[in-house]
Amino acid sequence: MTTIFTVSVDAVEDRTLRGRVHLVNSDVPRVPREAVFPLSLLAEAWWNLNKGFVYDEVDEDGGDRCPFTRERGREIAARMPLSGEYADIFELILGKTIRVTEDGYLLADDAVTVLEPRRKAADVYELDSGRGSDAVSHFVMTPGDAVAFERRAAEIVTGYDIGAYRNVPLLSEVAALKDPTVTWDPETADGPADLDDYDVWDAVWDRPFAEYPYAEITVTVSDAGYLEHLAAGMRWSTTMTGHVC
Repeated sequence: MTTIFTVSVDAVEDRTLRGRVHLVNSDVPRVPREAVFPLSLLAEAWWNLNKGFVYDEVDEDGGDRCPFTRERGREIAARMPLSGEYADIFELILGKTIRVTEDGYLLADDAVTVLEPRRKAADVYELDSGRGSDAVSHFVMTPGDAVAFERRAAEIVTGYDIGAYRNVPLLSEVAALKDPTVTWDPETADGPADLDDYDVWDAVWDRPFAEYPYAEITVTVSDAGYLEHLAAGMRWSTTMTGHVC
């Protein structure tokens, strides 16, 4: 899936997270304002640690990074009192993975034994189009639950602020790219261009990551335990927008 944002954690203080959301995809040129967005990021960070999808190398060019090893990340995710809750929240976003045989029959928790009486997943669950196989077994997916996810976001995210957009190309910069032969009139007001304009992004693509447009975010949660798996210096690319699949 195509990366939509790059998320950086700057500080975690009790129940508050401060970070940045870099805009790296012209199709989504704004940071979502709904509380489901930061909750989806918190759940994704937990999932990344739980699955070992973290990188402890120092990368200054916008790549994913983490201040601790993947083994330590798994330990943190596993011992969190709210780990089970994050597993449930993640399923509200992406749906539940149902282990099945190649022809669709439900498997037991060992992902090997066929449940008796034999039943196909499609006869028991509402399924979406997600299906496939991995090193464990074949699987199908249930749809996410937008209503339940919004409800959880309202309970967990007690504060969410988005700062001003920074590193936005200037109108004069965009105009110069469109037509280098035209000189910007100094009497014409200059200022940040409109990120919703695709042409503006031509002034972004060749920049180093540190100069990409971004906004600072501040997220406050109802319990500090929801931030236990996060630390300053974490950064990851995401396809999350707050919408369920």
